[in-house]
Amino acid sequence: MPVPDYGAAPLAKTFMLVRGLALFAMVCIVGLTANFVAEIVSTNVDPPREIVGTLTITCLAALYCMISIPFFYARANLGLFIMAGLDALLCLAFAIVAVILGRPLSFLNCMIIADGNAAANAQSATAFAQSLASASGANGSILGLQNWAASTKINCFETKAIWGLCIALCILFTCSSFILPTLWLKARRAGVPATKSVV
Repeated sequence: MPVPDYGAAPLAKTFMLVRGLALFAMVCIVGLTANFVAEIVSTNVDPPREIVGTLTITCLAALYCMISIPFFYARANLGLFIMAGLDALLCLAFAIVAVILGRPLSFLNCMIIADGNAAANAQSATAFAQSLASASGANGSILGLQNWAASTKINCFETKAIWGLCIALCILFTCSSFILPTLWLKARRAGVPATKSVV
């Protein structure tokens, strides 16, 4: 299906590339955070609030991105401004998430955490979460993000990957929030409705 060009085919294709990269990053974040939540909840401990918040914001952003692509293809000229505003809000949301995740993670050095094979890492993470639950004396206690990330080298790298992907999403949503009004302006100056380019 050809991409609508809105009077500026390279910008329209760049928007679709940015949107595709954002969806890929969000799928990665959802997979990593959902895995963390499943592992932690299986030990009767509440997952870190930062992980739950990241999962929630990412799911909502992914839903919006999947809905915005058909609107872009439908040549929604005024809708470009609405999408630009929502992209700016998502940029702000992911910036807040990146700061909240980065506060405890920026001091964590993954290379000094004991290295082990996959089975040992999984067993260590489960044992760590169970020991925290028993030490707190109650089911439903909350696990801290830094404690979880520092429990194994794999958890550390995966948590830092989530942090990095949130930073990347800030950049991607910033790009799209600038591209969308520019497309609207180019389409308006061209004086024609957004025609489709041949791709």
